[in-house]
Amino acid sequence: MKMTQKILPFLLILLSGCGTAPDYLIIIEEMGNRYAPDPRDGVYDVTAERTGRGRITLRGEMDDSLVRDMLAEALVSAGYEVTDSITMLPAGLTHRVALVNVSTATIRARPSHRAELVTQALTGTPVSLLKEERGWVYIRTPDRYLGWCEKASLTFYSDQETEKWRESDRLIVTAPFGFLIDITSGDVVSDYAMGSILQNRGKAEGGFVGGLPDGREGFIPAGHVAGFDAWRNSSLTGGEQVVRTALSMNGIPYLWGGTSIKGFDCSGYTRIVYFMNGIILARDASLQARHGEEVEVGSGWEVFEPGDLLFFRSSPEGPSGSPVTHVAIYTGDSRYIHAAGMVTVNSLDSTRPDYSAYRAATLQSARRIIGREGSDGIIPVRAHPWY
Repeated sequence: MKMTQKILPFLLILLSGCGTAPDYLIIIEEMGNRYAPDPRDGVYDVTAERTGRGRITLRGEMDDSLVRDMLAEALVSAGYEVTDSITMLPAGLTHRVALVNVSTATIRARPSHRAELVTQALTGTPVSLLKEERGWVYIRTPDRYLGWCEKASLTFYSDQETEKWRESDRLIVTAPFGFLIDITSGDVVSDYAMGSILQNRGKAEGGFVGGLPDGREGFIPAGHVAGFDAWRNSSLTGGEQVVRTALSMNGIPYLWGGTSIKGFDCSGYTRIVYFMNGIILARDASLQARHGEEVEVGSGWEVFEPGDLLFFRSSPEGPSGSPVTHVAIYTGDSRYIHAAGMVTVNSLDSTRPDYSAYRAATLQSARRIIGREGSDGIIPVRAHPWY
């Protein structure tokens, strides 16, 4: 009954927009636009085949069974007899969860090394598995982002093993980067990067034995890590802390699709800065621009607070509401820091030598993150069920 109450208004809106009874393809398209509008964080790849008068067969892939049921009911309500042959993800896998076992796993748009790099995930990041193809796995990261990761970069975990990992004593890397060193041989076991999560396998002189998800382990200096539980349970103290983290990455090169200290794009940079302060942001600038408290940009930079995210369009001639293509972190006193060629600081004050006329002309919107933790798209690590 509740679902029907949702579907009938949907059909009435569709009918009013079309002027005639809706075709099944229009219903499929509009259902996707309403309930799964962004392919970056939702799977809605649905087609339909007419199999007789008033009969259709649905095919394709989806990852939300509620949306699938709503689509079927909408089509039935419109007078169609529906055969559902949609594949629901996850499918074809023996495990549902994996942990990243390399310092920086590359995640691509398609299952190929030639495909676009869309994001990355660090050691110990939990990911949800959706399907597998030719040595690649289609995954969802904790910020809901979707992409293809090499199977070799992941260690598949059973539900029991996943729970054991969550309950174990863990460490988070707070140093920029370094190497795990075999306690016995002195050989390099693996590299690690800021934000990597390791298992604490015990103390060693001057540090700890850090364990990787695939069982490898090695020495890591005490000054390079913090206890994961203490870190995630500590409160975000404010914008100045975010700014300190942001400035510590000054000069690191830009990398399209990068989200690690080895190189990041603009939103990958804001994401890792906030993650190191216990907050999971959405992946892309255009997604980050949807979340947090809106701050009026027309009143001048004086209204911004340290830690606010500033969003920019690509062209000074673009109208208000143009697509967001860039993001920066406001640091205070008219300045902001962002990944553009490399991580660098610019100003909104035209009297300053680091003023960027282009950025000032393309500033589109701003969002306040501090104090809005727990709202949509601003998830504390301590509250995320995967950690």
